[in-house]
Amino acid sequence: MSDGPKFDPSFSLFSSQAHKMTEITERDPLLIRGLIFEEFGRVQAEMATNPKLWRSVTSRVHKRLSEVMGEDYVDYPEFEFWFSRFLQGNLDLDYDRRSDPKARSFTDLPLDVFNKISENLEIEDRMRLRNVCKDVRAQVDNWDLKVDEIWYNFPDEWRVRQTAISYSVFIFEQNNIPYCFHPKPVYFLMSLLKLPKIQVEKLTIHEEDEYWEKLIEELDESNRKLHVKKVQFPYPHRKSKIDLHFMIPEVIEEIKMNLLNPKRKELNEIIDSEQCQAAKMVHIESHTEFSGFPLKDLYNCPRFTLKLGRDPAIFMRANFLKKLMKKSKVQKCDLYARRKIMKYFNEPEAMVPNFPSLRRYQIPGTNDFYELEYREEFVSLERKQQ
Repeated sequence: MSDGPKFDPSFSLFSSQAHKMTEITERDPLLIRGLIFEEFGRVQAEMATNPKLWRSVTSRVHKRLSEVMGEDYVDYPEFEFWFSRFLQGNLDLDYDRRSDPKARSFTDLPLDVFNKISENLEIEDRMRLRNVCKDVRAQVDNWDLKVDEIWYNFPDEWRVRQTAISYSVFIFEQNNIPYCFHPKPVYFLMSLLKLPKIQVEKLTIHEEDEYWEKLIEELDESNRKLHVKKVQFPYPHRKSKIDLHFMIPEVIEEIKMNLLNPKRKELNEIIDSEQCQAAKMVHIESHTEFSGFPLKDLYNCPRFTLKLGRDPAIFMRANFLKKLMKKSKVQKCDLYARRKIMKYFNEPEAMVPNFPSLRRYQIPGTNDFYELEYREEFVSLERKQQ
C-alpha cells in the first residue's frame, strides 16, 4: 500500500482553486478521491474524538461538497466508501473497487419485506425515511398511509389523528410534532397531505387559508387529488368559499357544510361539482330562512339533507318536495320539517294502507316511484324501484 495522499490544509472547497478543479475532477476519479481526502482531513480530529458520529459527519461534509461542486458530482454511497476507508487508515487512492462484492443497500430488500416495514412506522418515521434518498423516497411514497382524521382551523390550530397516535398544534402547544418542524409545524401537516398515497377518512376544514391555497395549487400542478372519504366545512363565517375540486370524486362519500346566506352562484358551483354529484350524501345546514335560500340549485343535487332556519314555512317546504319529485333528478332527500307537512301529501292514490306517515308517488314514464315518509324531525324522500 502506498503512503497515500498528503492533506493540504490550505485547500478549501470554497477557494478559487476548488472551482478551477471542477472541470478536471469531472474527468479524473483520482482527483475526486483526492478532494474527498482533503475534506476528510478537515474533520478527521472530530471523528476521532467521537467515532459514533462518523456517519453524520460524513453526511454533512457530502452535503457541503454537493452544494459547491453540484448534486451529481459524487453520490453519497461512493463518498461514504472513501471516507470509511480513510477512517480505517487505508489511504490508497488507486484502490480498485471492481473486485469488491456488490454492495447491498436498504432498497435491495425484497419488496414484501420493505413494505412490511411500513406497518410499524409512525407518520414522522415515514417522513424521515423518505428523505434518505430518491430510491427510498419512491418506495415510501408507494405505501398507503391511512389517517383517521385531519382537522384544520388555522396554522396554529390543527390535528392529525391516526389509530395509535395523534399530532396536533394548539396555539403554542405542540403534540408529537417532529423537532425539525417546531419552528413552523404547519409545514408538517402540508408535507403529510402531499404524500401521494395518503388516505384520509375524515377531513374537517374551518378555513381554506394561504397554506391550503398553496397546497391545492401544488396538487393541481402535479395533477393529483386527495383521497378523502368524508369532508366537512362546519364554520359558517368563513372568509374563503368552499372548494371541493382537489378531492377524488369517486372516493368521497359524505360532504357536510354550514353555509351563511349562500348566494345562488356559490351554491350552484358546489352542487355542480363532480364531488357533490358523486357523494353518497351531501349535508347542508344554514341559519338562512327557507324563503331566502337558493332552493332551485338543489334540484340537480342527487342526494342531500337540508336543515334551514327555524321558520316553519311548512307550505314552502312541501312545495319544494313536490318540485323535487317533478324534476325527477333527486335520488334521496332528507328535509327537516314539522309533522304538519304531511297534510300537503294526502292524495288518495299516494296513501299506503296501515302506514299513515308513508306516501308513494309514481314517476311518469318509468317503473320507479318516490317514497315519502315522515321520521321524527324530518321528512325523507327517496327514489325506489317497483
